[in-house]
Amino acid sequence: MQNTIIALVENKPGVLNRVASLFRRRNFNIESLSVGRTESPEISRMTIVVDSSVDARKVEANLYKLVNVIDVQDVTNQAAVTRDLA
Repeated sequence: MQNTIIALVENKPGVLNRVASLFRRRNFNIESLSVGRTESPEISRMTIVVDSSVDARKVEANLYKLVNVIDVQDVTNQAAVTRDLA
């Protein structure tokens, strides 16, 4: 089982590095990471999938501590359509 977390972040250089560094410092393994701009050019959406052994609430709390993070949501138990691209 995996946890899926959505984070809205400022679309600025270095934000992805800060988020990835947070996961590295906390020893969380990122299974999947997707980043793209939203309809607002100054905001990006990060979709992060982590292993279920990681407490999603702890990840959310740590992400909120970052200055460039606007909003964090755990969408693990919400209905979703998933696609794989090879």
